[in-house]
Amino acid sequence: MNSLEKKIILTIYKIGPTFISKLANRILENQNDVRDTVKKLVLEKVLQRVQNVMVNYKTKENNVLTKHRNHTYFELTKLGEKVAKEMQFDEELEVREAFKTYNKALQNTLDNSTVSVEKRVYCVIDFPYSQESAVKTVLEDSFEILSKEYGSTITLRGEILEIQREQLAKLENIVII
Repeated sequence: MNSLEKKIILTIYKIGPTFISKLANRILENQNDVRDTVKKLVLEKVLQRVQNVMVNYKTKENNVLTKHRNHTYFELTKLGEKVAKEMQFDEELEVREAFKTYNKALQNTLDNSTVSVEKRVYCVIDFPYSQESAVKTVLEDSFEILSKEYGSTITLRGEILEIQREQLAKLENIVII
């Protein structure tokens, strides 16, 4: 069982039935990842959809609130409760407080997070032999995979990282196309 599955099970165990967007916000996870994991847990019979129109859930003060269900709520099954009780001792989980209107900006950031990927660009780089060691230093491993032509100057062709291109542009006597 992965850490996201554990977070979801323990959170629902602590707060009671909840819906996906609120759950994602309270455990600070991407909503799409939470949705996919909840679907998996439903298939494994650890979670189930709440069938009632009215739902009870716990508040910070250990009160129980009854609310009309506007979303699809999920709750633990008997198996899910058993799993949660066993996990309770293994891992302590901090659950964010529920807000009447939860932080949409934060959730939007979580849902739309992107891993920054360094951009690669195709270049033709022409330079004199005297600059070969400086170019090798900038390009590192990329130097070996580029197409090379040796004439009166050295010409390299191929893809390099944008940042490498910028560093090469700062060197003297180098033409980058």
